[in-house]
Amino acid sequence: MTTFQLEVVILVAIGGGLTLYWLLGGADFGGGVWDLLAIGPLREHERTLISDAIGPVWEANHVWLIFVLTGLLAAFPSAFASLGFALYVPFSIAIAGIVLRGAAFAFRSWGDRGSAWQRTWTRVFGVASIVTPLALGAAAGAIASGRIHIAGSTVVASLWGSWTSPLSIVTGILALASCAFLAASYLTVEATQRDEREMEEVFRRRALVSGAVSGVVAMLGLLVTRNVSPQLWHGMLTRAWPFAVLSAVGGIASLWTVARRRYRLARVAAAVAVASVVTGWGVAQWPYLIVPDLTVADAAAPANALRPLAFGFAIGIMLVAPSLFLLFRVFKGSGSESDTPSYH
Repeated sequence: MTTFQLEVVILVAIGGGLTLYWLLGGADFGGGVWDLLAIGPLREHERTLISDAIGPVWEANHVWLIFVLTGLLAAFPSAFASLGFALYVPFSIAIAGIVLRGAAFAFRSWGDRGSAWQRTWTRVFGVASIVTPLALGAAAGAIASGRIHIAGSTVVASLWGSWTSPLSIVTGILALASCAFLAASYLTVEATQRDEREMEEVFRRRALVSGAVSGVVAMLGLLVTRNVSPQLWHGMLTRAWPFAVLSAVGGIASLWTVARRRYRLARVAAAVAVASVVTGWGVAQWPYLIVPDLTVADAAAPANALRPLAFGFAIGIMLVAPSLFLLFRVFKGSGSESDTPSYH
């Protein structure tokens, strides 16, 4: 296998890990959004359902983030260093959000129901669940916007302007909306498995609203991309348009199936819609890792470093995939809800 082929294989693997993190970890962030927005007499019931859905698997979902970061560091070290320098503010915000969110999720479980302790950590959990995808989405927009410039070993990027451009703002909002959409779509299935009709209707309405909002923001993102990122727009028109179409079809199918109360199909369609956005972004940006100066070939490590990394990825996938499948089968399989521990 040539060096170029190794670069592509490893990059596809990293992209797959990023997609899985957004589909699984992103839904956890979305659950935190709905947890914060829970109001009315059913709010504690909503939060219990969200906690029970997230509880058994939320730490496992961060495996994919670790995979993406370590893979990027080992395979594309110059890109990792450049992004860490240019985007350390949004990345620091995201890391703080992930840490505080995890701590809040654990700490609030030990407080008495309705106590000041529990209310405080519930707010922290919800706010961190909003801030983190906003920061990560804004960073993604910065990578594609052309506001990060690299000349040799010098990285030129505004402390704030690189990740607060119109494209970054739209991608941040899209990231947050897609997390909320995924969570609501998944939670309708959780509620149906538990035969909780009130919760099913609550999250059915939220899936319809957040799905529609995600679609509108995605279309707005295309308009912004056309105006501010010509290279990304060209890639979208020439290479990535099938993924844009697939995302639109998946989003419409998800909304239709939610409206028809076919929640399992809606969950799959929602995942297809979001995964297509992530994949389409990567394809449209090719061959750049950071637009417009750093290509995949320029950023790749030497072949003698890529070969053992590719081998390690293969071994890791063979070890991790069955374990994660078993975890989700036990805790997320049909009928497993009665055995899921409560976190309140």
